[in-house]
Amino acid sequence: MAFSSAADLDRAWDLGVFYLKTPDELNLEDPRDFGRSLLAADSPYRAITQYGELEGFIALENNQQTKLALRRHHWDLHYPQHIAEFGRCLDSFGIAIIREVLHQSGIPENLWGRASAGYATGAGTAFLNFVHYDTHVSAWGLRPHTDYGFVTILDAIAPGLQVEIDGAFQDVPVLPGHFVINFGEALRFITAYSARPVGAVTHRVVGQKATDPVRHGIVYFANPDLDGALWQFDANGDSGGNSSVQKLFAMLEKNLTEDIHENRMG
Repeated sequence: MAFSSAADLDRAWDLGVFYLKTPDELNLEDPRDFGRSLLAADSPYRAITQYGELEGFIALENNQQTKLALRRHHWDLHYPQHIAEFGRCLDSFGIAIIREVLHQSGIPENLWGRASAGYATGAGTAFLNFVHYDTHVSAWGLRPHTDYGFVTILDAIAPGLQVEIDGAFQDVPVLPGHFVINFGEALRFITAYSARPVGAVTHRVVGQKATDPVRHGIVYFANPDLDGALWQFDANGDSGGNSSVQKLFAMLEKNLTEDIHENRMG
C-alpha cells in the first residue's frame, strides 16, 4: 500500500479508515450484479441455510440492512464459483493489509500468525456479505458501531456511509475505483502495545428513504476464528496481554448493546 505522504499514512492508521484503489483487472460488476439479484423474491440464495445468527439471508434488528452473509468455508458450498473466487481475491487484499499494518507496528514477523489467531498467515476466517437496505423499515441504515474483526473491505457505490472524526460524523464520499477500508477492534487490540497502534473507526449508514436509489454494498470482513486467541506484542516481541476471541467479541457486543439502550433512553 502506498500513501501520498507519511502524514496521510499516520492519519489513516489513527482513524482506522482510508480508500484503497481497486486493481484495474478486478471485475466488480459481476459481484455487484449478483448482489442486486438478491432483491428478487424468488432468488434461491434467499433460502440458503442459516448457520446460527451470523450466516445466511439475514435482516438486522433496529437497522435497515438485509444481507446474505457467509463465512469462507461456506463460499464454495453456496456461492457461484465466480463469487467464491472473488471472495478469495478479497482474502488476498485482507491478508496484504493486515501484514502491512503488522509490519508498520514493528511486531516481529514470526509472531504475526500468533497475534492474529492465524489470519495474517492465511488461516482465520472471513465473511463475504452482499447487503441492501430495506426502506420499508424506519430505522438507521446501520447504527453507529465499530467492526469487531481486523479489516473490512467495502465496495461503496452509493452515498450514506459516515465515519466519526473528532467526535462528529462526516460523510464518506463515493470515490469510484476505490474500496473503503475500515480497521476493527481486533486489529486495535493486537497492535495496542506496538510501535504503531491503529484505531478502529466508528461508522454508520444514514437511514435510506424510499425515494433514494436502492443502496447495495459488498462487504468483506477479515476476522479471527471464534475459537482462537489474540495476542498483543511490542516491537521486542514481548507480550502485553492476550484474549480469547470469544471473550473480546462478547465484551464488544455488551458495550454496543448498552450504547444502543442508552441512545433509546435518550
